[in-house]
Amino acid sequence: MKKLALFTVFVVVGLVVAYVNKGGEEVKISVSSVRVLSINDIQSDPLSFTGEIKINGVAAAFSEADEAFFGIMDTAELMACKDLYCGAYTLPAKYTGNNPMPELADVVDVTGTFVKTDTEFYFAVTDFEVRRNIMRLISR
Repeated sequence: MKKLALFTVFVVVGLVVAYVNKGGEEVKISVSSVRVLSINDIQSDPLSFTGEIKINGVAAAFSEADEAFFGIMDTAELMACKDLYCGAYTLPAKYTGNNPMPELADVVDVTGTFVKTDTEFYFAVTDFEVRRNIMRLISR
């Protein structure tokens, strides 16, 4: 409840300050950049989300073929079923940054863009933040 109230206050403040006057120039602030999407929010049509977005999920799988790839499942879905393999949808993600990869069952906020080529589809992660690890709450 506190998180919802804080989020609401943040959005209202963002709306109030939607335009900022800086050095005589009007600068738009995107209120949509405040929202963190879930895996369930994007799964039906991920390519409809253009530009850089932030998604919350759980690191649920890692590629053995390419260490840069990992799978992210919906946090709420995992908490409901308590199993890393119960997810109806796992978002393929690729991170090529310098920080260590998240660990299995890390709840993460990943920032990036969707990439689709003739042979690949994935979320190109430019940055991520680990919120917590929930391994102790789930089955393996």
